[in-house]
Amino acid sequence: MSSLSRLLWLIFPLVLAGISNMVWMKLPLCKGWQVPMDQGQNWRDGRRILGDNKTWKGFVGMIGVSAFWLQVFELLAKNFNWAADLSLIPFKTWVLPLGWFYGAIWGLSYVLAELPNSFIKRRLQIEAGKEGVGILGGVFKFVDQSDSVLGCLIGLLVFYTPTWWDALAIFFLATGFHFLTNLLLFMLGLKKQAG
Repeated sequence: MSSLSRLLWLIFPLVLAGISNMVWMKLPLCKGWQVPMDQGQNWRDGRRILGDNKTWKGFVGMIGVSAFWLQVFELLAKNFNWAADLSLIPFKTWVLPLGWFYGAIWGLSYVLAELPNSFIKRRLQIEAGKEGVGILGGVFKFVDQSDSVLGCLIGLLVFYTPTWWDALAIFFLATGFHFLTNLLLFMLGLKKQAG
């Protein structure tokens, strides 16, 4: 298994992207994109398809900020030996600057992986931004933090293949960081709930 510092360095662009996207969501820019992806429509069961929290602004924003941050990490690795040594992604072998492209794929995999969870929660009558109660609430608290991580692991395979042990470590590290980041964003008033 790779060292903890290298695994953390691998997930750090996405941690920064998640924080950046929450800031982006609070900015008074592109207000026309601040509409639900499901356009307020209901599924055949009469309940919302995804809910108000899944907006086009957040969807596009996460793709954009992920592209930005992975490009930054590519530039760091190509210009500083310490960053190249920390990186598990072989940035120096990339002839073209591909961080923006692969970062966009990474961000897309993040947001797409969250949609099934929202769809299922609406079917179970769990409000947008909530987890539910009891055992079901505990399950959704974990799924809310880990669905995007699983999506990112799948997206990562486009440009880097981790070992099984690294993938497992990344899953649990990133899920933990996702929870801690959400807690921090809640404390800063950028999120409505801590989980």
